[in-house]
Amino acid sequence: MEESYKLEKEYKVPVDTFSEAYLAFQKKFIYPKSRVYMIIFTVIAIALLIVGVLRSGDTTKTQKYLIYIAFMFACAFAVREWYSPKKIHRSITESVRTLGEPLYKIGIGEKFVDISTVSDDMNNIPDEDKQTSEDLDPLPEKTRLTVDESFQLMEHDKFFLIMSGKEMFYILPKEGFSESELKTVRDIKK
Repeated sequence: MEESYKLEKEYKVPVDTFSEAYLAFQKKFIYPKSRVYMIIFTVIAIALLIVGVLRSGDTTKTQKYLIYIAFMFACAFAVREWYSPKKIHRSITESVRTLGEPLYKIGIGEKFVDISTVSDDMNNIPDEDKQTSEDLDPLPEKTRLTVDESFQLMEHDKFFLIMSGKEMFYILPKEGFSESELKTVRDIKK
């Protein structure tokens, strides 16, 4: 059965665009929760420090050590909550960089969006690591996103973030799209 698309186009996602888009995704969904935990652990650390200083005269040596150990753990958890999203961003961006720039295809229908991988870009892979066509796994089936309550479309300067819920997102760069094609993308949710 042939799909009827309002827009069907192939595109590539440059690594710098991916990095910027993943950062936008993190700002929307990851950073708020991370900041809340970081604030909670910081408040706990400050409270433990204050308790340690105020009660320094009437506590035993063991109690002092326990307070300072708890203070160090609270500080460590606060730093971890601050650092983890940055580390994940760097790690995922490097992973995408090693993949190269595969060719993707988007198809926008009436109440759905199809996204699929058209081909693998194997330019960055050394010749000895390349596999023959018989050894390669087949390309994944297209992903269909239904335009419903969980569907989100966020527009940025260089790209669109297309999301289904909070777990899955797709990046659609604006580069290479005409103004009428960009309008079709903007009108998905309408």
